[in-house]
Amino acid sequence: MSSMVLMDFGKFVVVASRALRHDLINALFVVQANIEFLKDDISPEKFNVIMAQTEKVFSIMEVWKDLEEFGESSSWQELKTLLLRVRTQMNTPHLEINIQDVKVNTNGLFQFVFRNLIDNSMRHGGRPDIAMSVSTRIEDSNLIIIYEDNGIGIPASNKSRIFAQGFGNHTGLGMFFAYQIIQLMGGTIVENGVPGKGARFQIKLPKDAYRVSNCDL
Repeated sequence: MSSMVLMDFGKFVVVASRALRHDLINALFVVQANIEFLKDDISPEKFNVIMAQTEKVFSIMEVWKDLEEFGESSSWQELKTLLLRVRTQMNTPHLEINIQDVKVNTNGLFQFVFRNLIDNSMRHGGRPDIAMSVSTRIEDSNLIIIYEDNGIGIPASNKSRIFAQGFGNHTGLGMFFAYQIIQLMGGTIVENGVPGKGARFQIKLPKDAYRVSNCDL
């Protein structure tokens, strides 16, 4: 029997992903630096388009970095602890957390969902002092998680498209991945806010995806 210790496939994916992303970012920095040298040889319009697309690729790299946690093992995690961690990492003191003792069976993926929701509120909410909140309740044995903000909301014409790959002015991947993550957990996510009054996302998780130790939730 071979003495070789085979790396867990999930861990290998994470290691390979990090190596590829690192090399790609280095290559992008070289491209961006050379574009600066060509600035005087191309029109300002073309230069701005090229730089905007380069910045978009860097943004995609950040999404890629977050999603590398796909390779980690799942475990029961306190939702409140997870949200407090996200609030600290993203420096969002205006995120109000109104939940009780509930755990979700996940790895880093659920954290990615909320990081993306918060990022969208700050980018597209239309208010510099935008406030956000997360609350929970139990309904028909499902855990309902409500994320909402007090921004400009999402136009009715966009509600059916926000989870589509490529939709939006940023990477076009964040909400698409968030939708896929919730589906992998056996749940659903919908946006049912009132345009002009704020965005409101409702996440529903089945009973095998969460645990509660407080029956008053």
